[in-house]
Amino acid sequence: MIRVGVVGLGAMGRNHVRIYSNIPGIDLVGVSDVNEEITRAVAHTYHTDGFVDYVELLRKGLDAVSIAVPTSLHGEIGVRSAESGASILVEKPIADTIARANQLIETCQRSGVKLMVGHVERFNPVTPVIKKAIEDCEVLSIGIARVGPFPPRIRDVGVILDLAIHDIDLARYLTGSEFKKVYSLYSRDGPNSHEDIALLSFEMENGVLVHLTANWLTPFKVREIDVAAREKFVKGWLQEQKAWEYRQWEENNSYVVKELPVSYGEPLKMELEAFIEAVKGRGDVPVSGEEGLKALTVALECLRV
Repeated sequence: MIRVGVVGLGAMGRNHVRIYSNIPGIDLVGVSDVNEEITRAVAHTYHTDGFVDYVELLRKGLDAVSIAVPTSLHGEIGVRSAESGASILVEKPIADTIARANQLIETCQRSGVKLMVGHVERFNPVTPVIKKAIEDCEVLSIGIARVGPFPPRIRDVGVILDLAIHDIDLARYLTGSEFKKVYSLYSRDGPNSHEDIALLSFEMENGVLVHLTANWLTPFKVREIDVAAREKFVKGWLQEQKAWEYRQWEENNSYVVKELPVSYGEPLKMELEAFIEAVKGRGDVPVSGEEGLKALTVALECLRV
């Protein structure tokens, strides 16, 4: 049995608890949140122990812990968890600063524990389908839209660190390349003191152009990826978990359309299962602390441009 705990019981943290409670071989030792009422309710629902102080949970001897607290606390709680001997899955971004991210990575290495960053779109069934569809193509550009309404739960970061960082990571993953040039426009027009709309453009080292749109000003969620290659055009819908391929354009404006097969699955469940497999020693974590640091570095550069 793998002894697991969850720190942070907001919407995402409660989903971690729900999924862990249904994975065979997991002993959900306890949950923790500073809100005593929420902690008590979640602990009761999932028949586990609740702790207002996460340090008390760490003292129970965990093998692994999910950290789903506000971004500004990722570094502090992550370091304390690693020092306790627990492997860590920390929700994206890995931390709020480069220094805290490096401290977390170094502490995990020194403590001999696994560190995985929760870039959950890597586990969306659409993502590997798109990657496979373009693997032998001359990719020219990638466009990703990630927009929706303002989430009241987010108070310590803006749309770049909360939303766009998903797609910064996807840009690296889909292109297999690092960032060469970074261009950024953003504004603050909503109730948050942080940016709530961002238009980000990149040139990758392999020449692929990437454009990301993220905002908290759209009344409905959109999660779409467009890939333009010399040989084809591929479009994916991350929420709907479907993808289409378009090719063979003719002078009469006709073209061939093919739906790409996508096997439906819950991305977070697939992510947590992969994390647990790594904790068991069955391979490396799919999204390392170093990869999380690279995504954070580009996101912070977007805020400085």
